[in-house]
Amino acid sequence: MFPRRGIIALVTTALALVLLFTFKTPATPVVGSTDVSGSTSGSTAIAEATPTPAATDSTTSGAATATPDPTTPAAAAVTVTGATVQSGYGEVAVQITIDSGKITDVQAIALPTGRHSGQISNYSGPILASEVLQAQSAKIDIVSGATYTTEAYAESVQSAIDQAAQNGVSITG
Repeated sequence: MFPRRGIIALVTTALALVLLFTFKTPATPVVGSTDVSGSTSGSTAIAEATPTPAATDSTTSGAATATPDPTTPAAAAVTVTGATVQSGYGEVAVQITIDSGKITDVQAIALPTGRHSGQISNYSGPILASEVLQAQSAKIDIVSGATYTTEAYAESVQSAIDQAAQNGVSITG
């Protein structure tokens, strides 16, 4: 015969399991997420640097890259999209804006979605963007609970920074 505490623990555990397996998260879109269709599979770069106003040309890979417009002042803001990186839970792609040698904006254009992954992305996305703005580089602290997303985010940011440097835009601060 079970002691009274054993029966209570068994019933409580069974109830917790029922609640756990019936829980459904709401289907909410990831903030700042957009479709990244047109990219190829894996971690192929979308890599696009767009000076304002933009002058783009096609390359052999099909990805659009920008050429600096000689009529644009040197201090014009440049938006660069980094590589789409496959994390352990989905794709991560980041777009940065560089103005006067500083990263002034960071937007996640793809983050992992789904139940738990989406919740982690919604939580970690703003923190990661803040980290990049503060560090002015891809050398950011890992967000606890979002290690794979953080690593992929940093890799995409570094890809965008490298793409900007190839187009003559550098980060000075």
